[in-house]
Amino acid sequence: MKVPIYESDSEYINADNVSCFCNTNLDLLTTQPRGIVLEFPGLGGSSCLGGSIDMGPYSGNYAEALAREGLVLVYVFPGPWSWMNIGAVRICDLTVSAIRSRCGLPPSSPLIATGGSMGGLGGLIYTLQTTHRVTACAVTCPALDAPAAMSVQAAFPRTFLSAVAAYDMPLSAALASISPAAHISEMPDVPYLIMADCEDELFPVEEIDRYVEALRGSGRSVEYIHMEGCTHGGFTPEARERFTQFVIEKSKL
Repeated sequence: MKVPIYESDSEYINADNVSCFCNTNLDLLTTQPRGIVLEFPGLGGSSCLGGSIDMGPYSGNYAEALAREGLVLVYVFPGPWSWMNIGAVRICDLTVSAIRSRCGLPPSSPLIATGGSMGGLGGLIYTLQTTHRVTACAVTCPALDAPAAMSVQAAFPRTFLSAVAAYDMPLSAALASISPAAHISEMPDVPYLIMADCEDELFPVEEIDRYVEALRGSGRSVEYIHMEGCTHGGFTPEARERFTQFVIEKSKL
């Protein structure tokens, strides 16, 4: 399902107030921006990639590396329990439009979707449902199957149902709508980077193995990296560096 953007919605999220809806590395750029890297938050608003739900500039080595490449790193605030529901897609789409307006970027400019855990699910579902064209998608330790994940942790059921309870459909269908595993054949034909923590205590590596195999079986290009010895949200130094490289490489397609 595609979530439409209405022209009048720019009254609420626009170039003038977009900083209320995201953190960016814009202060670090010294050249004209050429593209956007969206980073979606994990459950509760944190991110294993470096973003923070606390409002303010996005800084650090990763933000600086992307700034040197003319890429605007945008940590969006669609809600700490959103699981990339319809509202989250809508807020993120409006945020992209606002950043493009502020930076003078055309609709054809690169747009990379990224995230980890809930943000990993977010990156995949956003790539599927956005009205913008995503250039590439890079995610780590993603949640893939909302109904199955309901039993993973005691806090998960209330967050999933909070995300989709307002949908005008049975909860089973609503949960499937935010589950990447339910939409493999529908995923856009763009490059994907997927990373899995081999000791992940929430989303087992075997589950991600099956998803990657199915996504490749549907004809998609998927680079897949196992991170040995890492628990949920962890990175090996080599994998973290590859994540950054992938984002930069695919922004030049």
